[in-house]
Amino acid sequence: MYSIGEFSRIAQVSKRLLRYYDEIGLFQPIKVDSASGHRYYSASQLPALNRILALKELGLSLDQIRRLIKDDISLEEIQGMLLMKKAELEQQVLDELKRIRTIESRLKQIKDRATHVRDVVVKQVPQQKLIGIRKVLPTAESGDDFFWSVMDALPGENDATYGPMTIVLHEDGITSDRADVELGRLLHKTSHAPLSTYDGTILATRSLPSATMATFIPPTSSCAKLLGYNAIGEWVEANHYAFAGPVRLVFLELPKRPGDSEFVMEIQFPIHKRTVDLDLSSIN
Repeated sequence: MYSIGEFSRIAQVSKRLLRYYDEIGLFQPIKVDSASGHRYYSASQLPALNRILALKELGLSLDQIRRLIKDDISLEEIQGMLLMKKAELEQQVLDELKRIRTIESRLKQIKDRATHVRDVVVKQVPQQKLIGIRKVLPTAESGDDFFWSVMDALPGENDATYGPMTIVLHEDGITSDRADVELGRLLHKTSHAPLSTYDGTILATRSLPSATMATFIPPTSSCAKLLGYNAIGEWVEANHYAFAGPVRLVFLELPKRPGDSEFVMEIQFPIHKRTVDLDLSSIN
């Protein structure tokens, strides 16, 4: 048997917690010395204590834990519950990281606003051929699987046949439940036989129209795309242009693996001159 101090070190919990669990009848010592009142515990009690601590980590109240213990919930059931909680917390961490990156982007936008707007370049992009597929993706699901399945079906490097990997975002705005995405590689040739991905998706040849593009190449960081969108938006308005079609994301350097943020991408917005200029000074 172990004294409460020894047992607290073995179990990695405080003596105060052990005393409290004893007082409420949740986890009691194997023996209490009637003369001194000292509590003694056995190593055989560790599984029961770990079961209580695991349920506590799931966010259950002590009353709920007491009821579950009386129902004799199995260690396998607790393991399954913990795995579900782990996945939930991991998703929360990913969501919070996205929020952090968005905040970083906003801060950088405020700091470097004028510099980014000056970096917008206008270019003429001719009609292009692309081998790929257009698909509507639920925004609740990651588009990574779609991206990598298409990328794996095509050569990894640009050559005489294949140009940069390109994404065309066909939505008129940001929707909360879906994304209309066209993805593939630009072609230097006018025709190409259809290809299929590992899951059987067929990649076919399609045309992208010629356009005057306002373009921007953001820094290579996961939060930088927002800066590019903002810079183009400010430049377009300041120079009396309007948007004229879906945005294209052209990868000048591809990510090497899922989750890799070290890639180089050019944002391209089709534009045309406004037929009637907006006088912003007259808007209150």
